[in-house]
Amino acid sequence: MAGPVNGAGPWWWPAVMRRGLTRVSGLFFNEASWMRHDEGYHAGHPSRVECDRKFLQAMLRDASETTTTARVFACCVLAWVFWAAVRIGGWASYGRSK
Repeated sequence: MAGPVNGAGPWWWPAVMRRGLTRVSGLFFNEASWMRHDEGYHAGHPSRVECDRKFLQAMLRDASETTTTARVFACCVLAWVFWAAVRIGGWASYGRSK
């Protein structure tokens, strides 16, 4: 599944904001989770709810593999915040290439 990967944040944000959020999220999560999410959104497949669920699962997996309890907590909180953000605002980006 190939498609443009714009990093963390919606396509309509200024590139500097997406780069910043991508850098920050990279401190907590494996970038492949958002890369696959972007690819799924671009392709419009699998369903949006499934793309978002897989995104959350990947972030929570990353959280489970971190080194300290405080970091696990921070990762889990961020994972749920990012998931809520894509559930609320992701409709504007899902399947945009079609």
